[in-house]
Amino acid sequence: MEKLMLTLWKPPQHSSEQWRPDLLGLRNDLEAAGAQNIRVMVVDQAVAAASAQRITNSAVPLDGMLSLWLDSASQLPSIKDLLTPLTSRLEAYLVLESEPYPQERQARAGKYRVPVGQRTPGMNQVALLHKPHRMSYEQWYDTWRNGHGPNAYPLQSIFGYRQNTVVRALTYGAPVLHAIVEENFPPEAIGNQQGFFAALGDPDKCAQRRQAMYESTSRFIDFEKIDCILTSEYQLSA
Repeated sequence: MEKLMLTLWKPPQHSSEQWRPDLLGLRNDLEAAGAQNIRVMVVDQAVAAASAQRITNSAVPLDGMLSLWLDSASQLPSIKDLLTPLTSRLEAYLVLESEPYPQERQARAGKYRVPVGQRTPGMNQVALLHKPHRMSYEQWYDTWRNGHGPNAYPLQSIFGYRQNTVVRALTYGAPVLHAIVEENFPPEAIGNQQGFFAALGDPDKCAQRRQAMYESTSRFIDFEKIDCILTSEYQLSA
């Protein structure tokens, strides 16, 4: 099995509220094309309060993302045929997924589980990462995965954490990406820094954790290139 992640842009004439049902309605067709473990992420009104938490450097940041698994990435043309009529632009990447720290995830995720097809509580923060020029790939990868990774759960309120290393782009002209990170945050993190850093009612703890997170991420993130987008997530199939 291979995991693909597709960055999506909605047609300009559609609002996010009009576009979301179109994407969610692809479930049966995607499954028929061989897709498994399908997740749709959309920038919509449910995460509008988190707009100040976005970091964008792209001229036109993405409007959504599709994550799925296929027996082979060679099946991508069938997936693109389904998505092209619903998007103004799409780019596809082959990635290697890692879900580290399973004990922390399992301890937190239980109360946020919902039936397949329903919106995951809270928001999914999607970060598109580029290796800084100052670092070799090996230095960057080790700093991201082994230096920063252990800070993800202790410093934030996340209940899901997926590190996706980009193997290669699958669509012609797609911008270079080195990783795509997904973090599921609870509802109280939407537009609320104290909720984001698991420090509700404690501004000092929030400030300390925010500074610690900045110091950790600054070691491997190029903040002049990163796009960090807050989305609603829908798990469409297991």
